[in-house]
Amino acid sequence: MRKTGNTTISLLNRFYNQFTFGSVDNATKIYAIVYTVLALIVIDTSLNQNSEMRSYLETSGFSIPLFVCMGIVVIGGQLYILQFVRQKSSQIRKKAAFLRISHNIVFLIQYLVVSIFVFVLVQLITTQQYSTIALTIVTTVTYGLTIGLMGIFTIIFFSWYKSNRNSVVILIYGLSFAAVVIASTIFLTGSLNRLVEKPANISADVAPSAKSKPGSLGYDLAKMYHYADIVSFLLKWVATALLLYHYSQKMGKTKYWILISLPLLYFAGTYLDDYHLFEPHTEIGKLYWDLYTSLNSTAGGILFYVGFVVAARHFHGNMAVRDYLVMCGFGFLLFFSAGQSTLANTLYPPFGLATMSLYGLSTYMILLALYSCAISVSEDIELRKSIKKSTLRESKFLDSMGTAHMERDLTRRIVLKAREEQKKRIQKSAGIKSSLTDEDIINIIEETERDVR
Repeated sequence: MRKTGNTTISLLNRFYNQFTFGSVDNATKIYAIVYTVLALIVIDTSLNQNSEMRSYLETSGFSIPLFVCMGIVVIGGQLYILQFVRQKSSQIRKKAAFLRISHNIVFLIQYLVVSIFVFVLVQLITTQQYSTIALTIVTTVTYGLTIGLMGIFTIIFFSWYKSNRNSVVILIYGLSFAAVVIASTIFLTGSLNRLVEKPANISADVAPSAKSKPGSLGYDLAKMYHYADIVSFLLKWVATALLLYHYSQKMGKTKYWILISLPLLYFAGTYLDDYHLFEPHTEIGKLYWDLYTSLNSTAGGILFYVGFVVAARHFHGNMAVRDYLVMCGFGFLLFFSAGQSTLANTLYPPFGLATMSLYGLSTYMILLALYSCAISVSEDIELRKSIKKSTLRESKFLDSMGTAHMERDLTRRIVLKAREEQKKRIQKSAGIKSSLTDEDIINIIEETERDVR
């Protein structure tokens, strides 16, 4: 068993090294890879949520070849993106132990997901079936990773806002991350509830699962996820609209709000049938409607991607910050598309697996990039000076993160030093341990700062 596992890892590493041979600095190459992966997961999501399209592929005999080809390309693209992230974050990871630890965890999880994906492809080709436990593991680790990372960064963003209340965008992004944690937890619970009802192995003969009935746990969880997902999307939309608001001066407020509202209108339009405002009555109408609703978040991902890529253009003098902003844009682009599929209801072959395999990685790209921007800005005096002179709201957003991170880091150092000095003084004079906690010392420092101001 161990020998087989080592052989699999060796083959993956060999493929990984061959695929990523060459310079990852080639901007054209990484853009092409991300766009290709995005196009494939859009197709994958459409097939995951559209039974008519799946039936047509099955009868034509194209479903398995299409799934295998898509899987191979997405795996290769994912490995290339991992190498891109590794290279671009190599310097910043040396400065923060937290980033090193999270980086190692994310890469282990992504290698696990890729290995399971390869295992499913082999099963489909050799046995014409696949294991349900594979889908369960992928769903659990990808959503578990997202919940963990988003939870940590919700706390970090709230602490940044507490340290520096100049940027409401930081607060809104923090709230949106909290909404993602809630929505992802609900989604994971509902998916696992459905997956345990599936047979151990799924083949072309397995019938689709019955829909959850009103009043059941699955139905209630789906409703809760529905509302949590709406709140998360709205918060991110508001934050990005504020982040890019200064462009309204160049193009006019009317044109700006029309363009910025298109993703929101698209997203809202996908819920018309829920409120019986629109219901397709023909098969072709239902087909087009399912295609439209299956991509309800992709338009939002494009909006956020454009926002961060546009922001990156203003940092030609600092290549690191520019690269982090582009990485953040890639993360948002993939995140909103990768969060639209579910493996709980998929049949044969498991369309949606390629999409979900990128969910945790895209989350990590967003949070790594934002945190790295904060560290870079906090450590670069000249960059902070140029940002303070800038009138761009993206620059102010980075300045608020960088300043808050710098203040929090400084406070932590003061706390550690003050606590150590206090312990030495008290133990030397009375031979007893200090009763003050780190939180007590922070409160004392904050009170002193307020008095000084």
